[in-house]
Amino acid sequence: MLLKISYEDGSGREVIPLSANETYFVGESSTLTLPAGAGVVRLRGSHVSSPQFVLRKSGQGWSVQHHGRNPTRVDDQPLRAGTPVAVSAGMSIWVPNVTIELVEPVAAPEAVTQFPDQERVLALQMEIHERLLKDTQYDRLVKSSDFGREETRGRIRERLDMFIKEALDSAPQDLVILVIKNAVYRWLAKRIARTGRRDASSNAASLAREEQDNRRLFDVGKALISALQLKLNFESTRADFAQLDTRFSAAFQARQALFNAGDRYEIAHMHLRSNIEELMYRWGTISELMDLDVISEIMVTRYDEIYVEKFGLLERYPFAFANERQLMKVIERIAVDSNRSINESEAMADFRMPDGSRVNAVIPPLAVKGACLTIRKFGGKSRLDISKLVTAGALSEPMRAFLEAAVRARKNIVVSGGTGSGKTTLLNSLSQFIPVGERVVAVEDTSELQLDGIHVVYLQSRPKTAESETSVTIRDLVRNALRMRPDRIIVGECRGAEAIDMLQAMNTGHAGSMTTAHANTPQDMMTRLEVMVLQGQSSLPVMAIRQQIVAAVELVVQLNRLESGRRAVTEISEVIGIDPDTGLVIVEPIFHLVGRAGGQAVHAFTGYLPSFVAELVEFNDDGEIEKLDMFV
Repeated sequence: MLLKISYEDGSGREVIPLSANETYFVGESSTLTLPAGAGVVRLRGSHVSSPQFVLRKSGQGWSVQHHGRNPTRVDDQPLRAGTPVAVSAGMSIWVPNVTIELVEPVAAPEAVTQFPDQERVLALQMEIHERLLKDTQYDRLVKSSDFGREETRGRIRERLDMFIKEALDSAPQDLVILVIKNAVYRWLAKRIARTGRRDASSNAASLAREEQDNRRLFDVGKALISALQLKLNFESTRADFAQLDTRFSAAFQARQALFNAGDRYEIAHMHLRSNIEELMYRWGTISELMDLDVISEIMVTRYDEIYVEKFGLLERYPFAFANERQLMKVIERIAVDSNRSINESEAMADFRMPDGSRVNAVIPPLAVKGACLTIRKFGGKSRLDISKLVTAGALSEPMRAFLEAAVRARKNIVVSGGTGSGKTTLLNSLSQFIPVGERVVAVEDTSELQLDGIHVVYLQSRPKTAESETSVTIRDLVRNALRMRPDRIIVGECRGAEAIDMLQAMNTGHAGSMTTAHANTPQDMMTRLEVMVLQGQSSLPVMAIRQQIVAAVELVVQLNRLESGRRAVTEISEVIGIDPDTGLVIVEPIFHLVGRAGGQAVHAFTGYLPSFVAELVEFNDDGEIEKLDMFV
């Protein structure tokens, strides 16, 4: 069992393997004495008790027992103190500011078992790398002004090529074959991943360069594409990866005769050179994962254990770092690139990579078993337009048509969902329906939005740093955006006091604005908005806040991650008013995810027509409704 921990304030994410039969979840600074053999997970936040709850192995399953002063919920159901409740993979545990998903890694580590002697390849690569570092006095060179010059890197490559040649000349042939096997597998993975990209011309140009640079690897790869029957199109991406992860080893073994001694040397040499240069200039083993669009998250639990999220499911990555030092060098490089630092006194930090990907790193002494790294990738290169989301089953064509009509009709929309459910992806996709020429101001704390408009202003918050004691919050930026004459305001994510300013913007001439927020259902979203407004205006009466929400928000689009790992829109609801009996905000579903057809949940129209339906439909010359296909 794996624990996928995320913090609602955006302060980071991490994945922890659940190994002990009894694990205590405590506050970050807890000094609680634990029973012998018990594990401990420290959670950030001032509202986490010590212990907050205990997770225990119960026969073949697991149970959770609440102990804290503050609430613990399992799948949104509150727990009673001292009463154990059974939990299993797919369920989530919530405590204030923290959501913990229980995840069972899928039985897809066939890719791992296809490389049983990977330690030998890592040892060969590390031997060459260490020799190069010593020969070039790399630790001194990297701090000099000459390091970035092409001449310097050219001299380093000459020495590297010499060391690789000497190592391969003395290496046994079965080890050379293992290096080639790694190279071919990674080439095929990149080739499959490219089918998900939008820019076909860029793909073709990249493939042409690869064929020219490494003709022999290209020829072997093409032969295996045929043997594995890879279709290499967007719709087959998932199936192609399944073929690669299950049949690659046998297919490679059967086709070793495709290359002679010269082919073997060239492929192995190019692969080792690429890997070592990635260690020296980029992020080592995870560089390749950063380049694979189908990977949405990278979780390094320790230097020799890497998990990835692919198609919404966690699986073990077959390759890893050679030692702790390599992983620490990568973390330090990411920190330097982000103008941040991480050390024993500040052993936990959040960074942002050059492409916008969000990084959380924890190092010893806080990380007991070695440094760990979690990267939530920015989907800029692989951003899906909404038609591809329909193809992927995230929503139906009628839902797409309805959302398009709602955006064009300038309806205020809140996209709701859990961590990693696809909120930002959908928000990016909805932006393609904003008419060209409208002025949009986008506000976010991490640069993730890529809006399909020519008149877009991007604003980004700034936290306090060692260099600057002044912070600029999302709320500051939303207030400033109101002075920039926007037609629409889009906030990447509402987490706190900025919600009141966002609601006021929606109510004061900025119709068609959109934002995202964390909630499990549209009804929960209404409660969450109340809480966020109270964080900024605690003196406001609750009824006044609810009236503001009803006046401002017109649609809630709910996303969830299903058991299969698929992300889907599970409900589109209209906010219609306040219940006179309960005083709660009423949301009415228009579309929802129901039933099962062939084992898959399906989207359906509920029968409820939204109050603004007349603004969405088309009329003919006689004033009659032209069509209502979106509600069929």
